[in-house]
Amino acid sequence: MKRLPVSRPALLALALAATPAAAASSRSGAPVLAGAAALPAFVDRVFADGLEPAPAGAAVAVYTDRAAFLAALAPGYAEHDFAEIAPGPGQPIEYTDGSAGYHYVIFTGLFPRYTLYNGPGFVSTDRIGDPVSVATSLFDPPITAIGARVWPSDFFLQPAAGSIVITVLMQDGTTGATETVTQAAPDTFRGFVSAGGAPIAAIFVDAVQADPPDPGESPDRWPTLDDLVVGSAR
Repeated sequence: MKRLPVSRPALLALALAATPAAAASSRSGAPVLAGAAALPAFVDRVFADGLEPAPAGAAVAVYTDRAAFLAALAPGYAEHDFAEIAPGPGQPIEYTDGSAGYHYVIFTGLFPRYTLYNGPGFVSTDRIGDPVSVATSLFDPPITAIGARVWPSDFFLQPAAGSIVITVLMQDGTTGATETVTQAAPDTFRGFVSAGGAPIAAIFVDAVQADPPDPGESPDRWPTLDDLVVGSAR
């Protein structure tokens, strides 16, 4: 797999997300170090390093309906249902497709140090606390719209009660949107379209750990993503 030239803000965010902390759980059973415990804390650390929220007028529109999101895109967007992805541990997934040749990679942590851990036809992570990340290419046709179905899953890759936090990072280093989805389920959709046409550098999808968990259940939650769409705003 060739190296993807992701933008500097995205690389900074990825490095911060992979900062070691306490011991963490992994689906593969491999001994690992923890990254950020939850995405909101990770975002705080990004802001402390010089990245600021997007200025007025440069926001990203958030869509909860997939049909409305697709209607806001220009023709030639790319879709992935991940049917070709083998379940279990996996390396970053790289695509170049769509009529414009959009170039992007799906990974977790600071790739390729940490692995994804995928289910049948969907993407998730090995280490608890890691986000599913989708980063765009700096030098290829700009991506100004990204959407997907997102939900939390448990250790066994089954849907679990909980919340999802999605952060959209722009290529100029600002944060275009931060969306919290409470009680997300496998049919939960979120789409993001750059209102001013500014390129999106990356999105980070994180699962919030259950606190307190339901009686008899683990608090551990993993972010899960399917039916990814990337493209350009109309």
